[in-house]
Amino acid sequence: MAADTTLDEKDRLLLAALRRDARRPLVALARDIGLSRSATQDRLNRLLKTGVLSGFTTVEPQAPEARACAHLLIRHHPGHSCAPLLPHLRRMPAVVAIHAVAGATDMMLRVEAATIREIEETRSAVFALPGIAEITTLIVLDRYLG
Repeated sequence: MAADTTLDEKDRLLLAALRRDARRPLVALARDIGLSRSATQDRLNRLLKTGVLSGFTTVEPQAPEARACAHLLIRHHPGHSCAPLLPHLRRMPAVVAIHAVAGATDMMLRVEAATIREIEETRSAVFALPGIAEITTLIVLDRYLG
């Protein structure tokens, strides 16, 4: 990957969409990020050429947008469920994984962004959703696998 690769918001949205489903049609990806099909294809080609993407199933761990990672452990208020939150969470570009979990928390999110500040902004946006009682944030210091 080229060291001078900089990603804008559309690149980050495209990468987030590919993480969710790398087999989506190009036209659907373009519609999701608000660009034409040809502009989206140009972005994909650039991301491949610079090494940010290696194929369409893996985003390189050292990609510029993936430098900061956190897990958000979410507990919702009694009587609320995770289901109404899903459409909102899926639209957040930094949210790359959503899990329902058993235990003291109800849901776990993996959040990846260019900076810790962006992770904090995502955390604040999640906390503003209805029914959220508590969020515990675990900042990832190093990755050993996955």
